[in-house]
Amino acid sequence: MPLEVDASNSCIPAACNLAALCPPLPTANRGEPCVLDGHGGRINGDRPVLLYSSGRLVVVRELDGELTTGDDDGCGGAESSVAKWKGGIERPARVRAFVYRGHTAQVTAARFSPSGCYVASADVRGRLRVWSYDNEEHLCKLDLATALAGPIRDISWDFESKRLCLVGEGSKTDASSLCARVIQWDTGVSCGELAQHTRTKASSCAFKPNRPMRIATGGADDSRLLFNKGPPFVRVVGDPAVAEHEHSRGSVFCVRYSRDGTKVVSVGTDRSVVFYDGKTMALLHKMTDVHTHSIYMCDWDSGGTRVVTSSADGTVKLIDADRYEVVHTWTVAADRLASLGQLDAATSSTAGGSGSSSSISPPTSPRMPMPRGGMQMGCAFVKGDVPVAISLSGQITLLSTSSDMIPAADAVHLGSDRRLSGHQAAVATFAIDPATQTLYSGDTDGVICAWNLAAARAVGRCRLGGGDGGGADSSLMDRVQGGAITSIVCVGGTIVSAGWDDKIRFGTGKDLVMERSVKLEAQPNAMAKGTNLICCLTVKGALVLKDDEIVSDGVISLPYNALSVCVSADDGTVIIGGEDCKIRVYKVDMSQPSSVVLKEEHVIENGHLKAVHALELS
Repeated sequence: MPLEVDASNSCIPAACNLAALCPPLPTANRGEPCVLDGHGGRINGDRPVLLYSSGRLVVVRELDGELTTGDDDGCGGAESSVAKWKGGIERPARVRAFVYRGHTAQVTAARFSPSGCYVASADVRGRLRVWSYDNEEHLCKLDLATALAGPIRDISWDFESKRLCLVGEGSKTDASSLCARVIQWDTGVSCGELAQHTRTKASSCAFKPNRPMRIATGGADDSRLLFNKGPPFVRVVGDPAVAEHEHSRGSVFCVRYSRDGTKVVSVGTDRSVVFYDGKTMALLHKMTDVHTHSIYMCDWDSGGTRVVTSSADGTVKLIDADRYEVVHTWTVAADRLASLGQLDAATSSTAGGSGSSSSISPPTSPRMPMPRGGMQMGCAFVKGDVPVAISLSGQITLLSTSSDMIPAADAVHLGSDRRLSGHQAAVATFAIDPATQTLYSGDTDGVICAWNLAAARAVGRCRLGGGDGGGADSSLMDRVQGGAITSIVCVGGTIVSAGWDDKIRFGTGKDLVMERSVKLEAQPNAMAKGTNLICCLTVKGALVLKDDEIVSDGVISLPYNALSVCVSADDGTVIIGGEDCKIRVYKVDMSQPSSVVLKEEHVIENGHLKAVHALELS
C-alpha cells in the first residue's frame, strides 16, 4: 500500500491523498552555522537525502530528482507512479520529502544515526528528541525536555548508534550547568563527563566513527577544540600532542571527523582550516586565510580525501585533505549577482586553485557591499559526493563537479550549479495563473515564489527590478515587500502583491521581476480581482485599481472594518465582508474612468455570527 499520508504528522485530512509535497527551505541565521546532514545512514545509502531544520520542523529532503541529467522534470513519471521510500515503503513519486513536526520551538540541529533508522533533533529550548525514521508512525524513542539549559547547537552519533553527543549553551545564571554532554541514545543516561568550554558555550561536536572512541568539541567563545576519550568519556589532559589552541580567535563553528576516523577538521571565525590526527588530536596542518570571512561549516566526502567549506564571503571551497590545498572555488554569491545582471560575469566565473586558497576576485566589487543573502551558512556532501551549500536566504545550491575534483568512482557529477528555491517563512497567501499553470505564493518575510504546478517544483523567486526608483535588490534575500505579504492576484500575466510595507507591487510572471509599485495610505488587509479590475482593502477603506493604476478617487471610506473581498468576472460587482459579520454588495460605477465609485446595493445580515474573513464567487 503506497504511503500517501503521514497521519501522525500531516495536517491534511487522511481522506485527501497527498499527491505532491514541496518542503520548506532551511532556516539560516546570520552569524550561526546551518547544521546539515547529507549522509543519511545505511538505510538511505542508495539515494541522496538532505536532513535540515526549518523553523520548528525537521525536513528530510530527497534529491534524487534534482541529480538526474537531461530534461527530466524529476516527477518520476506519471502522477500515479510511486517510488520506494524509507526501507522499501512506497509513496507518490512527487512527494520528495518527509516533514517531522515533533518540536514546539525552533529546531537548531538534526542528525541521522549511522544506521539511518533514527533521527536525533534538538531545539533552542534545549529539548532533544530521538525518533524513528523508518517507521510509518515515526515514534519518539527519547524525549529530554532539558537536555541542556540553553539552545543545542550540534549533535553527533557514535558509530554504533548507541550514544549521542550534544553541545550548545548552558545556563546564563548557573556556572555549573553543562554545555557538552554524552548520553545513551535510548535512556538519556550520561556516559561520562565531557570537557566544558568557557562561558558554557560550545558550537560543534564530532564522534570518531570507529574505535578507539573519541569526541572533539569546538568552543563558541574560547576558540578551543577539546578532546575526550572513553567510554566513560573524560577530557584528555597532560598530553602535549593534543592541539587545542590552533584557532586564534572567535568561535570554532564546525568540527568533523573523516569517514575512516583518521583525521579531524575544524573551521571557525579566524578563516583557517585546521587538520588533526583523529586518534591523538595532534596537529597535522593548518591552512590560514582560506576564505576572506568567517567559515561556518565543513564536511568530508565519502573517501576522506576532500573537504568542502562554506563561508560568509559567498564562496564554497573544495580542499584536498592530502595535499592541504584548495582545488576548486565556487563563487555562489557572485554567480547569482551575475545572473541578475548586477555583477560582471567575468568576476563571477568559478576558479580552481593549486597551492593557493583562491585565484579569483572577491564575490563583490569595492563599490558593492557583501550581499547578505549570498552568505553561505552551511554545506554538506550528499550521496554521490555531490556538494550542497545553503545560503542565508535559505536557497539550496547543488554545486557542479568533475572527476578531477571528486575522484570517487561512484561520484555524481553535475555540469552546472542547480538552485532549489522555496520559502523559509510561513506561506501567507497564493494565487494561480491559469494561462501558464503557475502558482505564486507569498510568505511573511515578503518573498514571492513561483511554482510549476505540473512538475510540483519551484521555478524561482520574484525580485525587485528598480523600475519605481527604489533600485534593484542586491542583498539576494529576494524580499519584494518590506513586510508580510497579505495577498497576491494574477491579472493578464501580471503579478500584483500587497504587503505590510503599505505598497502594492506589479511584476511580470515571465521574468519574475517586480518593476512598479503604488504607495498606499494605509496597511492592506485583502485583495481580489475580476477580469481587469482589482479591489484592495486597507484599514482605512477600499481602493480600486485597473491597468496598474489606482482608478478610484483615493481611498473609498467604509463605515466598518473590511476584512475580505471578491470581484465578479464582469468587473461590475464588488462584495466585501466585514468585522461586523455582514456582507455588503457594491455596484462598480465606471461612468468616470478616472474616479471609479462603489455604490452599495445590498447588505446581507444575520448570515454569520463571526467576522467574515473569506469570500469567493462561484
